[in-house]
Amino acid sequence: MNRNNWIYAWALAGTLGACSSPMRPNEETPKTIAIEQGHSATAPYLTYDNEGNLVLCWTEKNHTDNTCRLAFATYDASSGDFAPPVTVAGSEGIGTSPESMGKIAFKDDGTIVAVFAKPFLHEENPFAGAIYFSISSDGGTSWSRPNFLHSDTAHRYGRNFFDVARLNNGEVGAVWLDGRDKSIEGSTLYFASTTADSGFVAETVLHRGTCECCRTDLLVDDKGSIHVAYRSLMYPAALFGEQARDMAYVYSEDNGQTFAAETTISADNWAIRACPHTGPTLASENGRIHAVWFTAGGSAGLYYAHTAPNHTGFTQRELLTATGSHPQSIAMGTDSILVVYEDRPMPSTTHHPGTHGGMHGHHDQKNTDNTAMKSHILLHPIVKGYPSAPVRISTDDAYNHHPVIIQADNALFIAWTQEKDGQSTVAYKKITPREIE
Repeated sequence: MNRNNWIYAWALAGTLGACSSPMRPNEETPKTIAIEQGHSATAPYLTYDNEGNLVLCWTEKNHTDNTCRLAFATYDASSGDFAPPVTVAGSEGIGTSPESMGKIAFKDDGTIVAVFAKPFLHEENPFAGAIYFSISSDGGTSWSRPNFLHSDTAHRYGRNFFDVARLNNGEVGAVWLDGRDKSIEGSTLYFASTTADSGFVAETVLHRGTCECCRTDLLVDDKGSIHVAYRSLMYPAALFGEQARDMAYVYSEDNGQTFAAETTISADNWAIRACPHTGPTLASENGRIHAVWFTAGGSAGLYYAHTAPNHTGFTQRELLTATGSHPQSIAMGTDSILVVYEDRPMPSTTHHPGTHGGMHGHHDQKNTDNTAMKSHILLHPIVKGYPSAPVRISTDDAYNHHPVIIQADNALFIAWTQEKDGQSTVAYKKITPREIE
């Protein structure tokens, strides 16, 4: 089934328009990743290897020594399960923030690039830390010594909230938030990419003055253009100079050598001097860029907007849901996308209450029993600009949060963090079209 048929299958499952009662495709219990006894897992991330195979990675904690490491596993379509996990050597001590989870990316030649953040302990700045990368040329059997992703290596600054993607030239690009520039308020957004014979080089400033602690999103479209979304610090006239933290966007059509000037995705005018800890998500199809994000500028909730082809500006925002957060999206056909998010009541419209995993991701996320904070993972189609009925993916007996989504094996794969009975693990589900027929 092609992507166009996929999205219309979802649309036909419910009435177009917002729906407050989510459907669910079936009652099958989600699977969970295989981890060792005495370990827990959080912060999933989905990607493809250089041959198009699905790869799931996550942060795994050994409760014997309280050490966190980055692990990943490749999906085997023939068996319908993931292969035994591989641990990234040198990733010991990584942060656990689900807004800045460890990630891996694959070059065209199969080289694996692992990227992860670690705190600098015992520094005056409690958010001080660095982003590292390690490289494997043998499928994860051996790894290079971790190196700094960024050129500045001082221990007194915070650096985090990164994203990675394979570029059109087969190398790996990365964006991140960096606190080294103390002449500005907030952080600085940087971009860098790997070369064939070295790690990340030629770092470039994309924007000075961003929110310090919201996820960035790096997207490479089918034509090789690079798209980046982030939460920027703005001072709109409508707020008489008061600071707003709204979503912004830049892009490059020359593989990251130059970037266009910042564009505001939506003038939400969210006047907040705090850390929302919820970033944007982008999807691309037929030259259009689709954006979904959380804001409390106006009515709180997840909003959606898109561009016309060729970057001519974003449409007026449309409310997707008033109770969702931490969205991720993929394009599924002409002018249509699928969005996954965690759904639960929002107790505040001034500070986003999502799972932070420690301020700036530098403090360990505790595996407490959050079952009383039950939340669901919803899959929400947007067809031709119109939200359809959401589909509930998760079970009712856990705290489910920070989902991710990808298409593979003629199906959708959705993974998320599931907290239940004091334990944290990564759950996942494969969704096929016939489940909602």
